[in-house]
Parts: sequence; C-alpha cells; structure tokens
Amino acid sequence: MKIVVTGPKCSGKSKIGKKLAEHIGIPFYETDELIENIYFQKTGKKFSCRAICSEIGDDSFREIEKEAIVNASEKDWCVISTGGSTMLNRTSRQLLRKNSVLVLLYASIETLLTRLDGLNIPAFLNNQTAKDMYAARAELVIDVAKPYADIALNTTELDENSTLLTLIDELTTEISIRSEFPNSFGQLIRLTTFGESHGAAVGAILDGVQPGIPISEDEIQYELNRRRPGQSEVSTSRKEKDQVHILSGVFEGKTTGTSIGMIVENKDQDSSKYNNIRNLFRPGTADFTFWKKYGLRDHRGAGRSSGRETASRVMGGAVAKNILSSKGINITAHTISISGVCAEYCDYTQIEKNVVRCADINAAKLMEEAILKAKKNGDSVGGIVQIDITGAPAGLGDPVFGKLNAKLGMAILSIGAVKGVEFGDGFDVALRKGSENNDEMEDGKFKTNHAGGILGGISTGEKIIIRAAVKPTPSIFQKQKTIDTKGSNTEVLISGRHDPCIVPRIIPVMESMVSLVILDLWEIQSRINPKWN
Repeated sequence: MKIVVTGPKCSGKSKIGKKLAEHIGIPFYETDELIENIYFQKTGKKFSCRAICSEIGDDSFREIEKEAIVNASEKDWCVISTGGSTMLNRTSRQLLRKNSVLVLLYASIETLLTRLDGLNIPAFLNNQTAKDMYAARAELVIDVAKPYADIALNTTELDENSTLLTLIDELTTEISIRSEFPNSFGQLIRLTTFGESHGAAVGAILDGVQPGIPISEDEIQYELNRRRPGQSEVSTSRKEKDQVHILSGVFEGKTTGTSIGMIVENKDQDSSKYNNIRNLFRPGTADFTFWKKYGLRDHRGAGRSSGRETASRVMGGAVAKNILSSKGINITAHTISISGVCAEYCDYTQIEKNVVRCADINAAKLMEEAILKAKKNGDSVGGIVQIDITGAPAGLGDPVFGKLNAKLGMAILSIGAVKGVEFGDGFDVALRKGSENNDEMEDGKFKTNHAGGILGGISTGEKIIIRAAVKPTPSIFQKQKTIDTKGSNTEVLISGRHDPCIVPRIIPVMESMVSLVILDLWEIQSRINPKWN
C-alpha cells in the first residue's frame, strides 16, 4: 500500500506529503522528480519540469509524465506527491489508485490564488491570463479527483501543521477500516470469499495476480477434490462435486491481470435437518457468538461459519499454489496426529494414498480406526497437521507487524477448526537453554533448524515448518446441554451430516492459506527490492 497525495498547484501536496512521509518514516517521492530523472536519462539534461515543458511542449511532456506515473505506481509503502493534472488522465488515475490511499488536498480558489502570488507562472500557463487559466485548471482538477479520493481534505482554513495532523487522523481511520474487511485477506494478493453452507453457492475473488500466468479449472479442481465432502467413511456423507467455474480474470488459459472470479454451486444441502435448532445454540459452534454479534444467524449448516466456506479459500489458494510451484516453492501439509495416534516417520508419497492424509502409512491405519470408533459412538476427534514449505528463499516477511510467522499464524488461525499454531520446535523451546535452541551457522548454512525457517519474522531459506492443532468437530450425535435464544436451559440433539474428524479435509485448506501468504509476501518483497532473488 502507498499514500498518493494530489491536488492543484498551491494545495500543499508536496510540503504536506514530505512531512507525512517523515512522520511515518517511509520514503517520499514526487512525480515531478521522477519526470526530471526520466528526462535526464533520455537526454542527459538536468532540467526542471517547467523547463522540460517549455523545451519539448505540453504533449511530449505528458508522455514523459505517463512514464513517471507507471514508475510511481510500482512503488510500495511510501508517500507519492503528484500533480493534479495526473488525475485528468484516466490511465494515470487508475495506476495511482491501485493499492493506494488517494488523498486530495484542495482549498477555495481564492485561497489558492493567494498562495499562488509570488510564485513563477508554470510553463503551460504562458501567453494567457495566468490567474484565470490557473483557476479554471484548479477547479477541473478538484472536480475530477474528488470522486476518486479516499480522503478529500479542504485546507482553506488550515495551516500546514493543522493540515498534517488532520490528514494523519483521517489516514489512521482509513487504513484501520481497510485492515478490518473480515471477508478479505492479503495485501497485494487479496482473496475475498463469499457464500454460505446452505446458500446457492460459495465463491472467491482473487485480486493482484500478474497477467499472463497459465491457469485452468482443472488445476483448481484438483485441489477442490481433495477438500470436498463425501470422500470416505471418515468424512461427512454430504455429496458435493464442488465443480469450479471461473467467471472472470482468465482468457485463453492465462490470467488477464484483473480479478479472478470463481464459484462453486451448492447442490446437496438439506436444510430440513436444521429446523429443530433454529432457536438453539449448538455447543462448540459459532451459533451463540454470531447471534450475539449480529442479532440473528443462519442456522442452516452454520451459514458463513461453516467449514463449507473453506472451499472458497481453496479456489484462491490453488491459483497461488500453482504460481509458487513455478517458482520452486512447494507447500505440503500432512497429518501427524489424530486422537493421540502419532506419525513415526514422514514419506510424502504416502499422503494421498490414505484417507487421513498421513505421511506414515502404518499410523494412518490406526488413525482411521480411531476416527471410525468415535463416529460409531456419535462423537468426533481432532488432531495435528504439519505444513512444510520448501524452496522459499530468504527474505520473505517484514519486521515488527508484518512478520512471516505472524501472517502465517493469522492465515491458519482464521480457519474455523484451528485452535493453535507453532513454528519450528514450537513450545518445546520453552524447556531449553539458548545454547541448545540457537541454530548455529557454518559454511554459509544453518546446522540445525529449531527456528523452523523463520528468524526475526523473515524467512531464512531453510524449510519453514508449521504445526496446527485442529479441534474435534463440534457437531456430534450426542445429546448436549445448551440454551435457546431466550436464554432458557434446554438440550440439543444434532442431526444432519458432519465430519467425525475434519483433519483430513483441512489439509488442502491449510496449504491454500499458506500459499496465499507466501505469494503475497513474494509480491511485497519484489516491490521493496526487485533484485532480492
């Protein structure tokens, strides 16, 4: 994300923009400076924008300006000050608005004219009444830019310091709002999901994917097939083909650079099984909290809080996973424990050869038996999943609040059934001394990997190791104590179709969420340091 400050001449965009960047502690750029640099590279002449415009004319100047805008649009986490005229060009406007907070600074024409006094007249105002031309131009810039601005700040009655403080306050609000979209995830690679368990469909919109990347429905379908219900006796008996349809963003087998829209229709929902719990809260589910938050809830299959929502994550994650694979990054999740039965060894080739997706074929059989025993008793069991990321280069992740482990943790914990996450040796490190836990280095390599491939929130280049605890499915076929929507004590006996263990089907969901994080951070790092890898 970047902050773009624009406005007519004398609106204060350059001074305020520079002070804002200094206050936040991020780089500051002016498109005028970028134009001057481009002109110098082309001609060897160090001219000001005004001199460039005088020498080559307005049309040629605007072409160089467009190059500068492309340059500016590729920058990230910075403040960019740009002339109001850039807002008059549709392409430039679109480029600058992408992944930006657009700030328009403006004032009354009288105030702007007062500020203009004492300044040299810009080259494009020569040979006409300067103030009349300026006033008309300023009004046009304000009228055009205002509808597109995220923040439009009238500085007529404000001095520079008051303008800066007001802008900081409004930026805080704007960025806070953007960071709290509960149905969207990611910064540059952004996934938005929609749909409910018993609605017409579930779907995903994936933004930020570069154009020209080969992608097909078959590749997405492969991942969805791994997640879909009705695969075996250890999953729900609900039968959904989960057939994906790409609605947009892909043309002739390649991404177009625009939003990739995908949808899966719900075909086998049976809402009648939920009529008896319309006014009851099922223990262990989000029924109670959704009711308290919104004052109502979709009781049919848990609505938005259902595991059905994760199909949307897999749609988006499948795209990210394939892109990462082409970069040599592989993400493999596998079951390491179910109901206390633990894997003793790891053979990736065995994961898709058993119903619990365990890399230890012998442990897999015991895990399956444990699930079926719980199912027979109307109960459910949980487990632990390990996610291994190989091929990730050093440098992914940002210090402090953008840490790789923090973002991976959020991604995995956003999956409804996950109750805990650890990295590397995890909680075991609490029992060690520093001399035992530190990963020493020799000959340019780490001798151990207790950290799990992450130090200081940034990838080390070693295998990234994550483990996640998955709770038992809360929808069990046993009578349980609960309350109704009036707060009265009662009992509930759930019917319907539910997984006795969600662990096997959560594997592709975790891989998808991790893929989205890694690809997002790859794109962010590529903007911070294009030559990093």
